Amino acid sequence: MDTLLVGNTGYMSKETIDIAFASDNVVVCGSDLLARKDGNVSFYNESVMSDKFRRLFEAYSFERIVFFSYFLNKDSNEIGEIDELRRVCSLAQKHHASQFVYITSNESSTDLKTSDSVILDSIKNVCLYYSSTYRLDIKIVYSPCLMYAGYEDDYWCRILKQVENKVEVEINALWNETADFLKVCDLMEFLGRLFDVWGAEETHGIAGVIEEIHLASGARTSYGEIKRKISQAYKGARIRLPKSGVKQKVEVDTNVARQKYGWFSKHDACWDFEDFIEDYQKNFHIRPSLSQIIRKKLKIGRTFLMIAELILGAAFVEMYNILSGGSVQFKMIDVRLLFVVLMSLVYGTKIGVITAFIEIVSLLYAFALQGVSLVQLFYNPGNWIPFILLLAASAICGYIKQKGEEDSSFVNEENETLKSENSFITQLYHEAMDYKNRYKADLIGSRDGFGRIFDVVKRLSTTVPEEIFAESIPVMEDVLDNKSIAIYTINDTNARFARLNVSSESISQQLKKSINLEEYSDVLETLKENEIWFNNDVREGYPTYVTGIKSEGIITVLIMIYQVQYVQIGTYYSNLIRILSGLMENFILKAWEYQKAVAAETYITGTSIIKTEYFRNQYDIQKDMMDNNLTSFRLIRILIEDRNLDEIDDMLQSKVRNNDILGLGGDGNIYLIAAQVDESSENIVLKRLSDIGLKCDIVENLA
Repeated sequence: MDTLLVGNTGYMSKETIDIAFASDNVVVCGSDLLARKDGNVSFYNESVMSDKFRRLFEAYSFERIVFFSYFLNKDSNEIGEIDELRRVCSLAQKHHASQFVYITSNESSTDLKTSDSVILDSIKNVCLYYSSTYRLDIKIVYSPCLMYAGYEDDYWCRILKQVENKVEVEINALWNETADFLKVCDLMEFLGRLFDVWGAEETHGIAGVIEEIHLASGARTSYGEIKRKISQAYKGARIRLPKSGVKQKVEVDTNVARQKYGWFSKHDACWDFEDFIEDYQKNFHIRPSLSQIIRKKLKIGRTFLMIAELILGAAFVEMYNILSGGSVQFKMIDVRLLFVVLMSLVYGTKIGVITAFIEIVSLLYAFALQGVSLVQLFYNPGNWIPFILLLAASAICGYIKQKGEEDSSFVNEENETLKSENSFITQLYHEAMDYKNRYKADLIGSRDGFGRIFDVVKRLSTTVPEEIFAESIPVMEDVLDNKSIAIYTINDTNARFARLNVSSESISQQLKKSINLEEYSDVLETLKENEIWFNNDVREGYPTYVTGIKSEGIITVLIMIYQVQYVQIGTYYSNLIRILSGLMENFILKAWEYQKAVAAETYITGTSIIKTEYFRNQYDIQKDMMDNNLTSFRLIRILIEDRNLDEIDDMLQSKVRNNDILGLGGDGNIYLIAAQVDESSENIVLKRLSDIGLKCDIVENLA
């Protein structure tokens, strides 16, 4: 089942989610989350109001939705919860979610009219609207505020951070006032129980009826005790408890959770507050590296460095002009203009203009030292050019600097947007692939389903008979849950023997390479009636089940299942065998018909010797089967010497069995794949061939 957790999801972790939704496919969505996948839980860093959030509903089929209110985080400053809830409800009803839970803080349930109670009334109206109008099954759960040391924005984590920063902390509570908090694990345990019995109540499915459930924390620890534990951990901590923060609460029935759902809080959330402090320090006390410290220091002193560079630079330029007053070469360099350009390019237009005015003052002072009065200076317009150039240089260079920064910022924003979109799509793609693989596994893994048949069809769908035989053993072993299967072939209507083609590895050494069909006459009679033969008499050496494949009304293949378990004796198992043999019959007959149709392309004209390319494929198939312990064979090279192919073919007609394969090798010699031949029988085959005058040997690979 697909479950969506949304809203204030900073409290969620894989461990706590598994308490309630261990068997569900869970999606956690929040704008502060790190996008990742952890087992059955996928975390998405997306805002509820974004278009990507809507696309999550299109990618998943959410049946359960849990919205965690921001009020669960005590003194949270989050805004926009009503808009987010309305959007989630709208998407839930459009995509037919069947279960919706809204969890909020019980601190908002008061007799006093406060901003929190007004928001809660509005939220209840939103839930009531969707329940009555769209029959969305909604429950509202009122819980004490949560606490979790792994969430940096948690109320107590914020308190501890202020204490570490030597800030005086003020908590709106009295010394002996009980700290009413709930651990996340307790809340998730309640959700598990809630969904287990969902729909059992009489109000299920009734439009406009919303069940409200109030949870009790079982808290005993006071704020004074918490203050003492913080002071022990942080020497010199300044914490004040000036006044009570408890508003006039409405009396509610908290027994529903226990009586109806069998839940009660197992923990006083704050009794082990020293452990909470320790967990907080482990999670957020990360010592910065030297480079991070340097960058932080430089960032803090950026303004100071800019002012220092401006002052020292102006002083250096002035000193340089004084010292270079008598140098012709140095006078060729306008250091004032150079300084203005550098400051403008580094810090932008504002600092560049300030630098320009400083250098204008410096230039006026230089004219004054030369005896030029201000009236003389400005009376001649030609003297204005240096001042104009300084201002123009600062403006142009500053503009270039800012334009570059804006372009870079725009490109970075676009890049971040594309990276975010790519990350989102990639995450959805991986989820879709997980879904596909999971559904395929479920479909195929169902022994009673059509998916298993689909897998059989897929694996047997080929036009090469040998490949069908090679795949048939692992397929039947998987479907029949049996490792003692053998397939014999009868290639001639007048044949006295059936030849072993392939078999399970566990029984390959025990089977006869050929069986006398006269000994199986009653088996064949049963198979001719399209029935499955069963070893009722428990004949020794005979299989338990035998089924056959017919070609033009004649039995050509025998499928034998030897050792079966007691529970596999029955009609169900017989029908399963019948289905598999029927599928195999369909494919093997089509493969044989195809081979007959392409015989001209497969065999060398006028012979039973197949061409080199096709023979190589047959060799590869046989080798794969032997590597998988499904069969055995020997590759025999027959030297053609001064004979032609027709002579060789005539000589071998009576010496080669029907399930052996003759082919032309790449070296011009004839090769024989002697089926079901091993070390004990290979010499017999070699003697049979040498007796008719053929020179032959056993080779490892095909030339």
